[in-house]
Amino acid sequence: MTEKKRVGVLVNTIYSDYAVAFEKGIERYSAEHGCSYYLFPLEHGKNSGVYDYHCETLLSFFNKNNLDGLVFASATMANNFKSDLPRLVETIKMLPPIPKVSVGLEIEGIPTIKINSSKPMKDLVAHLVEKHGCKKFVLMRCDTFNYESLEREKCVLDELAKRGIELNPKWTLNGNFLFDNAYSSMASFLRHNPDADFDAVICLNDSMAMGVMNCLMERGCKIPEQVKVTGFDNVFESASAELSITTVDQKIEDFAFLAMEKICGLIDGQRIPPLELLDASLIYRGSCGCEPNPDEKKSMMDVSAKRRYDIFRMGGNQLYMLHYFLMETQTPVPLENLYTRLHYSLCLFDIHGMVLALYNHSVYFEKGADFKRPDSARVAMTFFDEKTFERPEISFNPNARILPPEIAEKMDGGYTIFPVYAECFQYGYIFLKLGRFERIFYQSVFELISKEIVTSIKITGEQTEKNSLKNQNVTLEQYSEKMHRLSFTDEMTGLLNRRGFYEYARRQIAASLENGRGGLVIYCDMDGLKKINDTYGHDVGDRAIKYEAQILKTIFRSTDIAGRLGGDEFAVLACDMKLKDFPRIKKALALECDKINSGSLEPFTLSVSVGCSEFSVAKDDIEDLLNTADSSQYEDKRAKKEAEKKKKKPWWQR
Repeated sequence: MTEKKRVGVLVNTIYSDYAVAFEKGIERYSAEHGCSYYLFPLEHGKNSGVYDYHCETLLSFFNKNNLDGLVFASATMANNFKSDLPRLVETIKMLPPIPKVSVGLEIEGIPTIKINSSKPMKDLVAHLVEKHGCKKFVLMRCDTFNYESLEREKCVLDELAKRGIELNPKWTLNGNFLFDNAYSSMASFLRHNPDADFDAVICLNDSMAMGVMNCLMERGCKIPEQVKVTGFDNVFESASAELSITTVDQKIEDFAFLAMEKICGLIDGQRIPPLELLDASLIYRGSCGCEPNPDEKKSMMDVSAKRRYDIFRMGGNQLYMLHYFLMETQTPVPLENLYTRLHYSLCLFDIHGMVLALYNHSVYFEKGADFKRPDSARVAMTFFDEKTFERPEISFNPNARILPPEIAEKMDGGYTIFPVYAECFQYGYIFLKLGRFERIFYQSVFELISKEIVTSIKITGEQTEKNSLKNQNVTLEQYSEKMHRLSFTDEMTGLLNRRGFYEYARRQIAASLENGRGGLVIYCDMDGLKKINDTYGHDVGDRAIKYEAQILKTIFRSTDIAGRLGGDEFAVLACDMKLKDFPRIKKALALECDKINSGSLEPFTLSVSVGCSEFSVAKDDIEDLLNTADSSQYEDKRAKKEAEKKKKKPWWQR
């Protein structure tokens, strides 16, 4: 009997229109060819939650013991990594040597499938100009770091220039590929340009097109009579909306199906081309004033009717089920009592399989730090249909295999894996075989189930802790105060941890701005910590991190707020400082590094790259400020690497 292939599928999230269509293609191939797949959602980026970085720890399961091959939906992942794209590429390249296929983003040494959208994008512009007489365009794009947006934008600009049409730079708007952002961006544009007489809006994805159309129609604009609007992607809603959207179909489901075909070929030892292009196609619909072809129009009517039915029937059911679950889980219960409650809920939510793996102790993990998975875990619960609910309590080493073989063999079809966590602590991971409902519903279900699991674990732990505290004659009040203090402190350095830094920085920024003051947010990252760890060991690397913390304590004032964000990444909030003060800070930092390098007997050379951003009334979000400072820090790090390369060259090549 041929062993079935196990394929890991890495997506940015499970509930976006792109991800839903992508999984359909994966599922269709798996059903036709008897494969099994694990769906790994890697939540990352500005639009993810504060603790979604926990999903990154799932990458450590990408090895030949757990998977035969990997498919990356790298296009959407690249969009969220933005200016940190080199980090995404480096992360993918450093994964264990199992067959890989990238979908969307070309990565050296990994076969890639890309969409060829150049011709339909240019044809779209030509259609708007020639057939509909459009002359004044607004472009709704993503930000300047989004490579997909840049490719599509270039096609639009080239075709407009070819026809002698110049796009007003002020009429290029950022919608971040999201409905709400596009709506807000268009509303702001109309507010500041009340006399703008544009006749077409080209949106570089369908979600933004829907946001733009809603904004315009709410303000009395008639589409398509007054303004034509177009999109890109051909997601479900672009066809089923009351006013269907003219768009470019990048055939997401076929994309994913082809990726599975390629990865399975690689697993079987076949040679496949390094790059394969899938042609996109242009679809004319109502938002530009065209009638769809008769076959599609009938299909759209069928889809629209089905969609309305689903909203009233399935949507209502889903809300009812969430309501029921919340009502049933108001009272926390110990873990042993939770299993029965979960069994019923899984059937209610149309989940056809579940495996819960819990670590034998929780793991503290901050963003940017190295995650050290425990060597001991247990399969605490399995559920494969209504009659096979079990609590097997099978112990295993999760660093060797993602699950014990006797459990993995029972898992047919596709499972989505999520980490079970609360704030900065991980407790294990859970596999769910999702049913017929919307993926955003299942994302919410997972978060509720995860919360219940963690609460139940804590109840048992608290009882044990209370007994221990009584034996040690320590009051619960003292313990609570100590835990609160520790929850904001980094154990290694004594500085604030990520949670503490964010909390105090937000307060201080708000207080400073209220008093008419500004300041700097400074981001620090050690140069070469990985090399130090690999060469001398993690103990030496920890000493280097402590030196970095010591330097920050030395050069910054007692009134400044310093914190360790994770790993070798630190941040400082310095009120009343200006950008003109930053060169002095960099110089002081370099001098302190030199003192340590010349005065200590450490085998490494300490060096820290820094970047900064200035907070103001217009820019007061700590996450945005840190992202800007981080980008600035990367420029500093890049400049150092270039200088180092130059030093190593012979003088005649410098």
